[in-house]
Amino acid sequence: MRHPLRAAFIAVTALAVTPSSASALCSVAARPFVMGQPGHITMSVSGEPCRISLQAGGQSRYDSLNIVERPRGGRLVADGRTGVVYTPYPGFIGTDRFVFAVTGTSSIGSGTSELFVDVVVD
Repeated sequence: MRHPLRAAFIAVTALAVTPSSASALCSVAARPFVMGQPGHITMSVSGEPCRISLQAGGQSRYDSLNIVERPRGGRLVADGRTGVVYTPYPGFIGTDRFVFAVTGTSSIGSGTSELFVDVVVD
């Protein structure tokens, strides 16, 4: 049973993961979405690993994160309960897609959101 959390918005920020700089931004277009409702983002990467970090405000918290659909042009690993790391395969250029689900709780209720991610690798 899904219960939308009207006040639990999730902001999506994509960060490049490199030994020298874990804060370099990937190009990402994202809108906050409500727990219990699906979300969608499109981002661009230049062949380096990219971390998608989820942040919830207020009383919200994450209980679990599961990969629902794996990408075909890269590797995807869960990074705790608050993000995933996408790494394009060497030489891959083009569009890739993956889906992960986040289950969360707030003072209003709980629910699971699937986040659909389209990636352009250049």
